[in-house]
Amino acid sequence: MNTIKPTLKYKLIAASLMGFIALIAITPLCGFLFQCGCDWPWLGLDAGCNYHDLHAKHKCPWCASLGTGVLSTVAATLLSVLTVMIAPVPRFLRFVNEWVLRISFGSAIFAGTALVMAAIAAVRQDYPLGVGRLLINATI
Repeated sequence: MNTIKPTLKYKLIAASLMGFIALIAITPLCGFLFQCGCDWPWLGLDAGCNYHDLHAKHKCPWCASLGTGVLSTVAATLLSVLTVMIAPVPRFLRFVNEWVLRISFGSAIFAGTALVMAAIAAVRQDYPLGVGRLLINATI
């Protein structure tokens, strides 16, 4: 087995692991970015989301707009999985386990994509909590 160029099998395993991590982490990341109440799957998932509160003044942008939520989730997950599959690992970092590097790269892309998509959703829907508070109230 060549340690410098991993086989497709190992890339697929790493990509599957990244997809699993992304799908588990997207809901608590939603709660963090929008301060909406979404949480880890074992802590209620979206049960505490302000989208389900009939009297909430503002509703979570990802939950309130199915298109925005699905687009954001799919974009973040897909880009992270593709990064794990195709990102070249720099030669000077090869002393670290390649799986760890690929998952780290994928996680960074996942978080960055989710942040950008959340910012767009918050501004477009005038959502003043979480990341929206930082962007809507910002002065240039």
